[in-house]
Amino acid sequence: MTTLGANDPFATDIVAAVRKVTDAVPKRPRAGLFSLISASPIERAFAPIIGLYLGYTVVRLPEVFQPLAVPHLPMVLMLVFIGILGMAIPTDGWRLFWHQSKPLRIVTALLVVAIVTAPLGIWPSESFLFLGDHYFTAVLIFVSCLVFLRDRRSLRLAATIYVLCAATVSVKVLHDYDPNAVVYNEDGDPVSPEALAARPELRRLQSVGISLDPNDFGAVLCTTFPLALWLSVGSFARRVFWTGIAVLFVVAVVPTQSRGSELGFVAGAIVVVSLGARGWRRWLNAALILSCVALFVMMATGIGAGERFADFGSDDYNVSGSEGRLFFWKQGFIWMLKRPWGYGISNFSTYFGILNGQERAAHSTWVQYGMELGVAGLVLFVTLCVLLVKGLRRLRAHATLLRTQHPAAKDEEVLTGHMLAVLAGVLVTGTFLSNAYYPLMYMSLGMAAAVLIGSPLAGTVPAAPPAAASVGHPRARRRLRTFPGPAPAG
Repeated sequence: MTTLGANDPFATDIVAAVRKVTDAVPKRPRAGLFSLISASPIERAFAPIIGLYLGYTVVRLPEVFQPLAVPHLPMVLMLVFIGILGMAIPTDGWRLFWHQSKPLRIVTALLVVAIVTAPLGIWPSESFLFLGDHYFTAVLIFVSCLVFLRDRRSLRLAATIYVLCAATVSVKVLHDYDPNAVVYNEDGDPVSPEALAARPELRRLQSVGISLDPNDFGAVLCTTFPLALWLSVGSFARRVFWTGIAVLFVVAVVPTQSRGSELGFVAGAIVVVSLGARGWRRWLNAALILSCVALFVMMATGIGAGERFADFGSDDYNVSGSEGRLFFWKQGFIWMLKRPWGYGISNFSTYFGILNGQERAAHSTWVQYGMELGVAGLVLFVTLCVLLVKGLRRLRAHATLLRTQHPAAKDEEVLTGHMLAVLAGVLVTGTFLSNAYYPLMYMSLGMAAAVLIGSPLAGTVPAAPPAAASVGHPRARRRLRTFPGPAPAG
C-alpha cells in the first residue's frame, strides 16, 4: 500500500512547519477539564456565597445589624471556605494557579514573612493572635476571590451581592445620622452652637459598627464606588439602578467627614473617567462624577463640614502636631530602619505606646508593612501592587487592540479600567488608614488578580493591520519590446 506523499521530501518539511506554527500559537493553560477562563457549575454556585461572605467580612454586616451576629461564625465560615476550596479545585488546578498567578505567590510569601517574623517581634503572642483572628481570614479572602471570581459571570454575581450589602449599610447610616442632634462634651453637658460651628468634626458620624469607624467605612465606600459603576455598564435599566447606588455611596461618605476617603473618591473617579470608558460613555461618566461632586459639596456645606473637607494646609494637626499622621509615619520608617526584620504583625500601636505612653495606629498601610513585617514585607507588598497595576494596564491595552476582533475585548477594556479605579481607591485610602491586613485590601487585590488570570483574551494576538495603499500614481513599468528575426550574436 502506497501512502500519498510518503516518499516526498517536502512532506516532512510541511508537517514539521505545521507543528512548529501550532506550537508557537499561545494557548490558555488547562489542566484536564479545569480552565482558568471559565468556572465549572459547582464553582459558579459558590459566587453568591462569596458575595455574602464579602458583605459579612468587608462591610461587616453583623456589626451593623446585630441579629446577624453569630458567635464564632467567622471562624466557622473560614473553615467552610477552606473545605470548599479543597473540594472544588483539583490538584492540577491548584498547580496551574500557582504557576500562572504571581500575585498568589507574593501573597503566600507575605503570609510566610508574617509567620516567621511573629516570634521575632516585641510581642509574639499578640502577633500570633492577630494571625489567627484576622490575617488568615484576609488571605483566605484573597484566595477565594482569585479562584472563584476569575470567571466573569461569577465576578459580576459576587460583586452584585457585595455592592448591595454596602448599599444596605449606607441606607442605614443615612437613616440613623442626624446632623442636628445634640452633641455632648465629656462632662455630659451640651456643646454650644458656637463651639459646633468652630469644630464641625464634633458632628461627625461616631461609628458604623463595633470595629467599623467612619474612616474605615469611608474607605469601603470609595473602593466599592467603581464596582457599582462597572455594574451599571450595559442596559438602560442597569445604568439607572447602579448609578443610583453609586450616588448613594457619595452621599453616605459625607457624614464620615473622612478626608482620606475624599481623596480616595477623587482618585477612583479620575481613573474611571480616563480608563473606564470611551466616547460618549466617558462623557457620561464625567457628567456623573461632576454631579456627585456638586452633591457632595452641597451636603458637606449643609452639615458645616465643608471647611474640614477642604483643609489640607500646613497648620493641620496631621502635619504640624505630634498626634498627626506625619509624626506617626516618620516614627514608623525610623523604626523600620533600626529593625529591618520587623517588630511583628499588629505591633505598631504596642511599640508606639511603649515609647509614648499612649497606643496609636500607624495610619498608613505602607508604614504598617514596613514597621511590622520589615523591609521584606514592604518590598513584597509594593511589588504586589505594582504587578497588579501594570498587569491591568497591559490587559486593557491588549483589549483596546482587539476591540474589533474579539467579542469580549470591549467588556475586558471596561472591566480593567474600573478595576484600576478600585485599586486606586483602596491604595489611596490605605495611605492614610491602617488597613494593611483588612479584608477590604485583600478583597480588592484578589479581584484584580482574578481579572488578570481569568482573562478570555489570553493568547489572542491582534491581527496585522492591512497594508497601507501607495500614495500618488503608481510608477509605470517599462515594457520590453521584441524585434523580428534572430537574436543578435553574443
